Amino acid sequence: MLPRLVLWVRIAFPLLYTKCVQEGKLSLKELVDFMTVKPSKSFRLSYGTLEVGSLADITLVNLDEERAVEPSTFLSKGKNTPFAGERLKGWPVATLVEGKIVWKDEQ
Repeated sequence: MLPRLVLWVRIAFPLLYTKCVQEGKLSLKELVDFMTVKPSKSFRLSYGTLEVGSLADITLVNLDEERAVEPSTFLSKGKNTPFAGERLKGWPVATLVEGKIVWKDEQ
């Protein structure tokens, strides 16, 4: 089963990277912290770090890749988005769960 996080991060990260990091409102480190470390600490989870002994749950992102949001490529049944057609940068290219590739972008 594909982790729900993959479905969410596929558009969330490119949107936040393009609108916040690229426009100088946040640093890349701040964005990554907001999407990993801070939620993990808030909910007392063991995720969101790359420390020895922690699970290797990682999403790899190509910060240079730019493309349009295309709802027909969404892996979920929900295809509605106000961002359809918008060009964004910073697309996820692979997700690892416990060190194993569970999703790889085929585009």
